[in-house]
Amino acid sequence: MRGTQMKKLDETAKRKISGRIAEVEKNCESELVCLITRQSARYILFPLLITAIFALFMPIIQPLANAAGATGFVITFQHQTIVFVVLAALFVFTPLGHMLTPAWIKQQNCARYSTEQFFSHKLHETASRNAILIFVSWDERFVTIVADKGINERVQQSDWDGLIAGFVTQIKAGELERGFLDIIGGAGDLLTQNFPVTAPKTDELPNHLIALEGAHYVN
Repeated sequence: MRGTQMKKLDETAKRKISGRIAEVEKNCESELVCLITRQSARYILFPLLITAIFALFMPIIQPLANAAGATGFVITFQHQTIVFVVLAALFVFTPLGHMLTPAWIKQQNCARYSTEQFFSHKLHETASRNAILIFVSWDERFVTIVADKGINERVQQSDWDGLIAGFVTQIKAGELERGFLDIIGGAGDLLTQNFPVTAPKTDELPNHLIALEGAHYVN
């Protein structure tokens, strides 16, 4: 999946998403923000670690080279250095580094970055503490919903899991617009059930889709 450029939503799709957010917020005392980023980190350190380990242990293959008849060939520090530089460049400047990084590292970065964006966009400062962030990290095909204190007191994470799983499936199928509309609608149903409108409310947060190029963290 890595190596594909983040799908761009046209203005019509963005208007539909904004309209769906506004529609949801009319029926519940909650704020909903959608954010998509290309990536949650730059995956360099783990690939470099693997490269360093491979170069360090290259002398282990010396007996194999001798057994293959290359008795005049001796692995030296210079050979190890060349292999390290070539592999490091390959992993840093191509999608291979991202592919080599374990999924659990990517998930940790996405979880951290989504929480950071929740606070960065001041979702924790709403009057009722009833805001949620629908967060998508495109390169990692990661979706999560970060909810504020007021929502977590009534809605469990398991309530969001089905919506998240459906959105991930739609992203893999290239249905980004439909995925956003469906997860917003599903989240709206939960929010309306638990936080129905009881009085006129003020729209405290932006309804438009927030798109970021990605985090600059190195991992």
